[in-house]
Amino acid sequence: MTTARHPARHPPDPGNRARTIRFPPFWHAYVARQTEPRLAVLDELVDAHVERRVLRRYLRRLKHAILFAFVTAAAGAHWFSDQIAWLTERMPALRAFWTLITGGPR
Repeated sequence: MTTARHPARHPPDPGNRARTIRFPPFWHAYVARQTEPRLAVLDELVDAHVERRVLRRYLRRLKHAILFAFVTAAAGAHWFSDQIAWLTERMPALRAFWTLITGGPR
C-alpha cells in the first residue's frame, strides 16, 4: 500500500495512562462559577443558535431552489415561444388559427 507511517507526536505515557490536560486558573474559576441555572441558560442559547443556523441553511437552499426553478421556467418558456413562432411561420393552418384567437393583425 501507499500508506505513509508517521511517528506519533507524543510518545505514549508509560503504563498506558491518559495524558492530563492542565487548564490555567482562569478556567478553573470560570467552571467553579457555573451553577445549574446558568448552565441551563447556556444550553438554551446553544440550542437556539443551532436552530437558527439550521433554519438559515434550509431557507438558503429553498431560495436557491426557487431561483433555479424560476430561471429554468423562463428559459423553457423562451425556448417554447421560439419553437411556436417557428412553427407558425411554416404552417399556414396554425397561423390562421393563431390569427383567429388573437383577433387578427393590428
